[in-house]
Amino acid sequence: MPDGIVYINQPQITKVAGGDPAILDTDPLAFASKVSVDLYFKDSEKPDYLDIVVVKNGDAANAKVLKGNVNAYPVEIDITGQMLTDLFEEQIVSGDQFDIGANYIKSGKTYLAFPLGGGASYGPGVSGQPGASPTVRYGAICGFEADDFLGNFTVVTDGWADFGEGSTAMVTKVDESTLSITYPIADFKPILLKVDPADNTIQVARQELGDYGPGWPYGMLYATSVAGNDNFVDPCNGRISVRLGYTVSAGSFGDFLLVLQR
Repeated sequence: MPDGIVYINQPQITKVAGGDPAILDTDPLAFASKVSVDLYFKDSEKPDYLDIVVVKNGDAANAKVLKGNVNAYPVEIDITGQMLTDLFEEQIVSGDQFDIGANYIKSGKTYLAFPLGGGASYGPGVSGQPGASPTVRYGAICGFEADDFLGNFTVVTDGWADFGEGSTAMVTKVDESTLSITYPIADFKPILLKVDPADNTIQVARQELGDYGPGWPYGMLYATSVAGNDNFVDPCNGRISVRLGYTVSAGSFGDFLLVLQR
């Protein structure tokens, strides 16, 4: 490296499996997770130490230290709702975002994870390297309560077109994490939505819907959720979104989006 240039071996920060993926506004103090702190280039030059920091809602001028003087890698660091509340001295509310990074200290100089005034951490293009994760984010989301999703919803999007956009769909509760959408065709079974209250995502296990009867040559129609970002409940805005794959014994018709709005 040219004289005066300090080599930065960027931090690698990832969420540890098994922790809470998001902070629920119904009980933010119950949030508990871990991050793993490592270096992107494991066999290259290391910093003198790292200070693991967190910023709230993008305010880099108010960064707080979660753990200082980290100089052994990898290391896991606990993150809790109580810790974040105490650090920023205010309650966590829906919409809050917490970004966690590492200030890099080398030869007496500090390279900020979240530079004042914006800009890329440790230099341009860092996040674009394969598998790079110099920061992680935890967001506070509206907590799911099944009782808040009962009653009539308006069909906003209906790709399969059995409901009809603009029509009304009835949603009922099966249990505290399962919702049921009444199908608009007689003798068809309701669509059962399994909600993960940790992050408000939806899964629909492969299920029978029904048989359209005379003129329909394929027999029983089945539905299952298709992996992706379209499967969720949004308690803040009273929305249900699920992308369903429709199949029969002979094959698949593809996948279609269903969106209901309170």
